[in-house]
Amino acid sequence: MYHYVRPIKNSEYPKIKGLEINGFKRQISYLTKRYNFITAEQLISASLGQKNLPKNPCYLTFDDGFKDHVKYVLPELLVRNIQGSFFPPSHAIENRKLLDVHAIHFILASTKSTEKIFIDLNNKCLDLGLTKSQLEFFFKNHAIPVRYTNGNFDSAKTIYIKRMLQFVLPEKIRSIIISFLFEKYLGQNTNKFAQELYMTLSDIKKLIMNGMYVGSHGCKHIWLSNVEKLDQIKDINMSINFLKKVGVKTNNWIMSYPYGSYNHDTLKILKTRNCLIALTTKNGIANLKSTNLLELSRYDTNDFPQ
Repeated sequence: MYHYVRPIKNSEYPKIKGLEINGFKRQISYLTKRYNFITAEQLISASLGQKNLPKNPCYLTFDDGFKDHVKYVLPELLVRNIQGSFFPPSHAIENRKLLDVHAIHFILASTKSTEKIFIDLNNKCLDLGLTKSQLEFFFKNHAIPVRYTNGNFDSAKTIYIKRMLQFVLPEKIRSIIISFLFEKYLGQNTNKFAQELYMTLSDIKKLIMNGMYVGSHGCKHIWLSNVEKLDQIKDINMSINFLKKVGVKTNNWIMSYPYGSYNHDTLKILKTRNCLIALTTKNGIANLKSTNLLELSRYDTNDFPQ
């Protein structure tokens, strides 16, 4: 599972949590020696019981529709004759709008002081009508530090900022605060930033023309498990319409859950929409025989030694 793949250390945002392009090349070289890369078509065929996968199969997935994937990843895959599966959130591609999830990443990566962002977030919440007791309740329930499997660590206040701006606050308030913080800490408009961050429709078609697979990462990259069933249906339907628009088959297609978030409603919806495979962010090897095909595990790139 890959997200940001780019030159990071000497870039404008060296704190962004991603994989250096040279690290990506080393990883692919390592995997090439030990595993057999498979295509989405092979995975689909094996899942349907039509053909067996080769020994030690390895499936490469790239979430979020970043321009990085066309600029840095695609050339490397083509040189090595490897297929990757790319999962863009359709709203970011079609409407050129910066998604909350990525705005938050860059806000946090733009300063060394999480404390300043924490204070600005709370002050803006108060300005918009929330009370101190509400903020105290949110902090108590959502400010829980997280240590990831790769050893990375998010402090309680970092997680609080993320959760408040991802799903805790009402959508309209989130939007206002994210725009405020983004312009304050990055000094630019979110729409302009989105133009540079995400692929275009032409980029998506370029991936397909070069033999890559394109699947769904939802429409607006929402926590599916945190919204009503009708909102899930709307988001998933819009992402399916996007797949049809770019020429992807929507029978036995593949979904990658935004944030790895889903619930029983999500599974039911996907089954009625002819989705065969869905990818979680659960850490581990995907077992097609013992796991629900709509709940396959993945390893994050950062779980591997660099």
